[in-house]
Amino acid sequence: MVTTLRQLLDGLTERAGARPAAATIEDVSGAMAHLGRALSGLAEDGLTPGDSYRQRNASALAAACMTAGRLWPHSGGPLTDLAGAAADLIGRDRAVMGRSHRWAATVEVAEVADHCARLGRRLLPEAAAPELDVVRQWAATIERDAQADPPAAAASVVLERLVHLSGPPSGEAEVTVLDAAAGLLAALDRAQRADDLTLRDFRAAVAAAELTSRYAAVAAGMTGRDAGPLLVAGLGWQLAGCASMVFHDGRRGAPGDGGGVVASSQALVRALHNEVGAPTRFGEPHGPRTLADVAAAVQQVASHMPVLADRLTMAVEHWSRTGQLFANARDLPAMEAMPADRIEAVIAGRHVRASGADLHRLRQVVGRAADLSSRLADALHRASRTESVAQRPSTDRRERRAQVPGDAERLLSRAHAVDCDSQGIRLLRASRQIPPSR
Repeated sequence: MVTTLRQLLDGLTERAGARPAAATIEDVSGAMAHLGRALSGLAEDGLTPGDSYRQRNASALAAACMTAGRLWPHSGGPLTDLAGAAADLIGRDRAVMGRSHRWAATVEVAEVADHCARLGRRLLPEAAAPELDVVRQWAATIERDAQADPPAAAASVVLERLVHLSGPPSGEAEVTVLDAAAGLLAALDRAQRADDLTLRDFRAAVAAAELTSRYAAVAAGMTGRDAGPLLVAGLGWQLAGCASMVFHDGRRGAPGDGGGVVASSQALVRALHNEVGAPTRFGEPHGPRTLADVAAAVQQVASHMPVLADRLTMAVEHWSRTGQLFANARDLPAMEAMPADRIEAVIAGRHVRASGADLHRLRQVVGRAADLSSRLADALHRASRTESVAQRPSTDRRERRAQVPGDAERLLSRAHAVDCDSQGIRLLRASRQIPPSR
């Protein structure tokens, strides 16, 4: 079983807004304390480069939530549990969050805090606990800021990180696509923390992203939805894999590493095959599940691809700084002031260490694939709010998120740019065979 930070916050919002209220004031107080803990960490790490109204407002909301959380002894309950899990996830991801990610998380947590404070106000006499009104005032201030400057779709991927929940031991037949996607993200995190991500791992994860987009397109087509954007995202990842073929790292994968990136990527593809079926069996019944169920599950995984894209983008940036990749000098981008040793390598056709601008094309293509996935995830998420049985509660953030740009013209321009890049990549690949890793 897996969940995401967004799902936890949505569950908390639903429970807080339920009528009649099914929570105690002690449960509300416990949830407020956890939300204050999460906001305090986000504000401490910084939402802006320096001191600003946004930074001070987030700190003030964190303090208000923690004050409200100390009003009653905590007795536990569903609100406390959900808020505690959300705060733990935010705390775990603090090391990988940038300012834009922290702003996206702050906006979401602020709105949940407002719902919890509103519930507390319903449970108490009118004049009691003015601390709850202070929470709502600071939450409204952040909400107004978010309406003027909404979090970017790419920054909101931090809300979609898949996290394993405790559940029964799963054999291969029990692994769902969401479980497999969470396993792949965990494997990528382990490899990157150990600085042990190989180019083979990178290509396996890129292939998994491509196939996920393509399977989601098939699933969308089976239910009569538009499969075009999903196919475009798959094309973007295919070109990213092609661009990586210029490079090698001189390393071989470790066979038999069941928890590695390659094995986890293969597990995701197997899970997709089991969910959707072989190409010759698309559209056949899937046991008790309907085609709509299958499409929803697969497209839910596709909506989490921006998180994987974020990890792959980080890998390219890391290789650019460290120079861990090699390539034939003739296949690297031209340099304005090429040093003598590079000129000699080009003439001789030698392989050289690649770094900095040498990885510009790979960085560009991976970035475009990541952008396509982010826009697609935003579109799928908005569609799921009206089509899914587990649709989100009616809140102001629904309208704010709808303002994030992602129109068809922008998507088509991205696809055109990716297609232009594909011609250059194919020429690079055809010019020379890359020697096997040694």
